[in-house]
Amino acid sequence: MSIHHQVTGSTNSPAGTLISLTTVLSLLFFLLLVFLAIQLSYRLLPKPVNRQTLLLHTWHLFDFLIHTVFEGSYLYHSFFSHAALPPASSSDYPHPASIKTTAQAFLNQNDRSYGAAHSIQPTALLWQEYARADARWARTDTNIIAIEVLTVFIAGPLALYICYLLQQQHKRNAAAQWFWMTVLATGEIYGGFMTFAPEWMTGSPNLDTSNWMYLWLYLVVFNGLWVLVPGWVLWLAYGEVKNAFRKGHRLEGGKKKS
Repeated sequence: MSIHHQVTGSTNSPAGTLISLTTVLSLLFFLLLVFLAIQLSYRLLPKPVNRQTLLLHTWHLFDFLIHTVFEGSYLYHSFFSHAALPPASSSDYPHPASIKTTAQAFLNQNDRSYGAAHSIQPTALLWQEYARADARWARTDTNIIAIEVLTVFIAGPLALYICYLLQQQHKRNAAAQWFWMTVLATGEIYGGFMTFAPEWMTGSPNLDTSNWMYLWLYLVVFNGLWVLVPGWVLWLAYGEVKNAFRKGHRLEGGKKKS
């Protein structure tokens, strides 16, 4: 459903207000997904379960929920929420629809502006709130959208598949578990780099670091999680690969002696 309603800022957030009702509800929704991932991991993993497996399962289930629910809603609004741009003869001239450039309009629609900024749905309000720290998430940024297509349709299902492998707890699944966890963790870190590197290289015009919440909570904590945790997963995977090679060398050495 297309929504022709333009929202210039987060609702329930008067000018100058740092913490609004939308802020609180967005953070509670985030914490709810954390709670669901923890509770479902306890229920789904066979007992007994070691702490490392529990943490890995919880992270990948949480990762799936974030990519599917949060970021899936971003893609929805990027493609289906829009506002009509005024005609060239209006008093609002010049506007994007009337300016002839070599750049292609998003979805080849010169008379529309897409993104969460043009919707009043709850998930759109969530992205309008985050866009107070990074304005790209309230509109159509093709770099972000390209990354999110891969994140939602590949990384999300892959995270869920890793949860399935961890639930099996068979030794024959160990190689598949660590291989796919390595693939996903590498993709997460690369995706984070490609999200922010173009912005940094152009002077970060879309980032608002003017206060502690935007900088440390929205930008550093929420994005840093997808660097630190995947980095930890890669460190664990390296240990597994190293141990496997050591065992292989021992077996090979034993065969030569015999």
